[in-house]
Amino acid sequence: MYNHILVALDGSRPSQYAGQTAMAFAEAAGCRITACHVYGAQYHRQRFTDMEPGLPSKYQTVQSLSYLRATHDKLIHEGFHSLSAGYVETFVDSCRIKSINIEYASAEGRSYVGILQLAAKLKCDLIAIGADGLGATGNGLLGGTTTRVLNTAPCDVLIARRPFEANASILTGVDGSDTALKAVDVAVNLGRITQQPVHLAAVYDPEFHTHVFGVMAHALSSETQAEIGLEGQEQLHDEIINDGLGKLYTEFLNRARQHITENSVKLSQSLLTGKPYCALDNAAKNQQATLIVVARHGHHRESYSRLGSNAEGLIRTTSANVLLVGGVDDNHNKPKSAIRVEQLDNTGQTPTWDPEAENRLKRVPSFVRSIAKKMVENEVKKSGRTSVTANDFDAVAAQFGMMPKKGSQ
Repeated sequence: MYNHILVALDGSRPSQYAGQTAMAFAEAAGCRITACHVYGAQYHRQRFTDMEPGLPSKYQTVQSLSYLRATHDKLIHEGFHSLSAGYVETFVDSCRIKSINIEYASAEGRSYVGILQLAAKLKCDLIAIGADGLGATGNGLLGGTTTRVLNTAPCDVLIARRPFEANASILTGVDGSDTALKAVDVAVNLGRITQQPVHLAAVYDPEFHTHVFGVMAHALSSETQAEIGLEGQEQLHDEIINDGLGKLYTEFLNRARQHITENSVKLSQSLLTGKPYCALDNAAKNQQATLIVVARHGHHRESYSRLGSNAEGLIRTTSANVLLVGGVDDNHNKPKSAIRVEQLDNTGQTPTWDPEAENRLKRVPSFVRSIAKKMVENEVKKSGRTSVTANDFDAVAAQFGMMPKKGSQ
């Protein structure tokens, strides 16, 4: 669980919610908190300097300008210092009443820079921050500071929009990736220490590829459609892939359930359809979950990505608090060779495919072919063999509901 939480406070209601949630985590887990406020005094000094040429003539003497600068600097420094202390005073007192190990830090500079620098310096493993701040316009968008922290943080980030509710449940998303399992671990550990139930949800989108087929049919001539077999591909998708994806994501849920060793947490699960971030938001409302725990990246992470599209969509649109698991790893964002290299895993070498099995695989639409390939290879490796046959493919296809009806091949 977490050892050191950095709470960014600015006097706004969302930042207070971030503090409440961090305090609940710290009280339950016994970790420490550093409350911080970062203020931009230098920014105001520069703006005052920029305004000087436009001041009335009576203020343009060297003596007057020197006096104004000194007065302004003192006002800004002392004012921001007092304001900063005021933002965290009540929060610090509340933590001490609960015997939480709490410290306070302030910094001068750009807010997001100061927050990130403090998190790195103090080796914090969680940053708690409001979804927006004092500059919010009420449109529900993320604040600028939060967006920059979110896209740069080297640790987990809690984005708060509402108060912590001890009687609510925790929702976490599952997509078959190792990163999602890490998010499940965090959600279950939080459920254990806060005594909240945890709901696992897996979401797949059967309508996406149907829409793709519609766009292709509109864009391609009838001759081209016939040449590439678009009608057959669409039929294969409708008859095979939707059901197959449903069974695949059910398997993801089952694996996540098997991954959980904690037996003191009340668990439930559901298989959902739709756009993942929309479905998770709706599930949170249905499950009365005020906290959604998701991984920064999912199954389809690419280089240069600092935040997965579904995680980002969820954070920007949900009314729940979101705990984003996983910090930014700049090593992953370094350029890679354009050559695609098949990776080995801890179960042994990737099996080879005989020609007949490869022909079977080619009948699967290209956009889900890699998933089908991986499913078959995993089953073959479980049996200790190193070669995929047509019978292997047919067996897995039947298991996951991917066998086409007669006449659709």
